Amino acid sequence: MLVGMDAPAATAWLVVGVVLGALAVAALVSVLAVARHRAGRRRGRSPTPVDDLAEFLEHPPGTRPQAPPPAGWATLAPPEPPPVGDRERSGPLLAALCVAALALVGAAAAVAAATADRTPPVRASGTSPAPAITTEAPGAPVADLVVGGLVLEPRAVGVTATYPEVRLTTGAGASRLELRLPTYNCLTAEAPADPVAAGCTATPVEHAVVEGDDLRVIRDGEGWVVRGEAATVVRPGGSAPEATGRVYPLELTVSPEGAPAADGTRAAGGDLRLGTGRAAVLAERSRMRPPG
Repeated sequence: MLVGMDAPAATAWLVVGVVLGALAVAALVSVLAVARHRAGRRRGRSPTPVDDLAEFLEHPPGTRPQAPPPAGWATLAPPEPPPVGDRERSGPLLAALCVAALALVGAAAAVAAATADRTPPVRASGTSPAPAITTEAPGAPVADLVVGGLVLEPRAVGVTATYPEVRLTTGAGASRLELRLPTYNCLTAEAPADPVAAGCTATPVEHAVVEGDDLRVIRDGEGWVVRGEAATVVRPGGSAPEATGRVYPLELTVSPEGAPAADGTRAAGGDLRLGTGRAAVLAERSRMRPPG
């Protein structure tokens, strides 16, 4: 029965078995002791005295043999009280049953604790850094971009602003765009340059991967024009992705700026349209490798 269980669960079940066995033995001993005590008291009781007033003249007091009273005559002696010993023994038996019930509850709690899921708790999103963009698509990243703040969604009061980070990968006949959206709820009409300084409230970071038929990458001189639709997910505390149900149309234009660096990359400029907002690519924080 214990095959396949881990050590804590098996130990807990063994403890339950031992406790149940001990309780069963104790209950049997208690029942036998109470039954023996009651039988002894019955054997030691004296026969019920018979009223001899009805035939006083024929049979003087003390000469009539003991016999059941005639039908219709009421017994004048008071009824015999119940044995005191039985009442005295009912208390310990009830206490034993209560102890047994508590032991079973404790054993059940031990089993639940031993067999509970030991998966470490997921930390709240505010206690761990947001995961960085990673790429699994073939080929090397050709653009790592940081975009200025834009309005992702207007609200009845204020806006939801985001500050997108984009990675574009091409190669082996496939293209992939990874999007990371740190989001804030702001009581402003536009996305502020610094959401923290503006008193905005941070909300879960949204992520999206656009590839395959959902992504169109068109070469434009030394840059690209990228179009697609981004269905976003959130990853609370680094847990499994959970779909938000939101899909944002996007259009990205990117082109190199300035002289090439030693590694062949150049600063990147352009702009990004996402949802209802639009913002420029920040050239001082963005790099790209022009198509060869």
